[in-house]
Amino acid sequence: MAKQAITKRDYQEWIEFCGQVQNSTSVAFNEPEDVTEKRKKECLKDYNKFVKTYYPLYADADCADFHVKFANRCLKDNNFFGVAEWPREHAKSVHLTIIIPMWLIAHGKLTGMLLMGKNDTDACNLLSDVQAQLQYNELFAHDFGEQYNYGSWEDGDFTTKGGIRFKALGRGQSPRGARKNEKRPNYGVIDDIDDDEIVNNPKRVDKVVKNILGAFYFALSIKGARVCMGGNRIHQNSILANIVGDTKPGAKKRKGVYHSKVKALTNIIKNAEGEIISADVAWYQRYTLEEIVKKMDTAGPVLAAQEFFHETAIEGKIFKNKYFKFAKLPHLKQMHVIIGYFDPSFENSQTSDFKAISVWGLRAEKRYGIKRFTRRCEIEDAFTWMIRYEKSLPLGVSIIWYMEQQFITTPIKNALKRVCKRERYNLSVITDTRNKPGKYTRMVRMEPEYASGNVVFNVDEENDPDMVEGNNQVKGIEPGYKSPDDAPDSDEGAWFYLDQHQFLAQDDLEEKAAIGKRERQESKQW
Repeated sequence: MAKQAITKRDYQEWIEFCGQVQNSTSVAFNEPEDVTEKRKKECLKDYNKFVKTYYPLYADADCADFHVKFANRCLKDNNFFGVAEWPREHAKSVHLTIIIPMWLIAHGKLTGMLLMGKNDTDACNLLSDVQAQLQYNELFAHDFGEQYNYGSWEDGDFTTKGGIRFKALGRGQSPRGARKNEKRPNYGVIDDIDDDEIVNNPKRVDKVVKNILGAFYFALSIKGARVCMGGNRIHQNSILANIVGDTKPGAKKRKGVYHSKVKALTNIIKNAEGEIISADVAWYQRYTLEEIVKKMDTAGPVLAAQEFFHETAIEGKIFKNKYFKFAKLPHLKQMHVIIGYFDPSFENSQTSDFKAISVWGLRAEKRYGIKRFTRRCEIEDAFTWMIRYEKSLPLGVSIIWYMEQQFITTPIKNALKRVCKRERYNLSVITDTRNKPGKYTRMVRMEPEYASGNVVFNVDEENDPDMVEGNNQVKGIEPGYKSPDDAPDSDEGAWFYLDQHQFLAQDDLEEKAAIGKRERQESKQW
């Protein structure tokens, strides 16, 4: 699918919007001063009233409770770092890029603002609404003074009469030089910075995260700076997820981040047919349950889960979500064979920087995904995990370990010796000496078994971070993929040796059947 281009906002369209702002915020002629002061006093205490009074174009309903809570926390803490993980169409951009900075200006707490978008054009478009409010909101100017002075959102740079500079940046652009005279910006906003392309490239994600926490954050005032980030969690490895920190189940959130995570519906009750019959609506001031459900039904379950509930299950193009079945496994003693395959990966590879170990069992015609190890770690950590897993197996259950030949190097052999000595256990690893076809071809060949329902994963591991990461890597395999592939590569290795044992088992059964038949025939002759 071609990438959708982001085009610069049309100037005439912007002028028309400015006219709407001006017309909706007109001030009564010769308004008494006490009326003005009363309004200001009430609005400075009440964020919802502030929004409805000065921004009627955006206030077709009262603010949601989470809007008010986020804005108040931002105002009170001059070192606020907040992430607004709110559902689609729940006013993330409006509040973070327009109203909260104006709220800070009204309280005399804004010295400058940096706004980061997906790219420079997107950031400038976002900044255009801020300039429209500063330049044409007559009621705000009447109550808090005229704001706009010079510069243009089209250039991504303008300044107010009070010397407050607003600057737009694209993802990864340097924010250096953002200070205006003695005023260093003290408000940074990152809006909707993720897209479907970057989330599948972990190295690019890491680079942007480092830019946000490094150059962007440190371009703001040391005396106190607020940072607000808004977006949906479109992927478990998104930029937003990495800023929060909880990229995997059980992972800790980043210290110091206020995480406002809101789902469109909570306390959902469904009928026997799976239809939602009741739920609590997050922005009940604007949406009805029926409206949310209708939107969900139209979008479909995968996109609805992503956009409204931040559930980032990857819908694979080859390995589809419906293929991943979790169930209680047969006892490990009932497995015909258990194979563990270790793919150590190359550290400097663009798509392979995980240590991946896949443990699979074979019983009848089914393949059972018993356990995974899918981590960025040292080689000794992986060997330690293998030893401890083998030692944890029930009495009478054994596992056969394999590792690809190209990784059997002196440093890795030495690492294994050190771990074995430390753990007081001899780990036997067989070298996979195959002359293998291309990796993509090998991995895609697993699809028919998934599609036929012959692949079952251990339900006890369903929410395990290693299992989640590994299965997401499998789902990411498609033509031209750039995502990590260590887990599916190790799966393929384990499956190859499962097949060898399956063929041996079939030969053994056929031989026993032939012997039995011959013995019966001979007994009849006797």
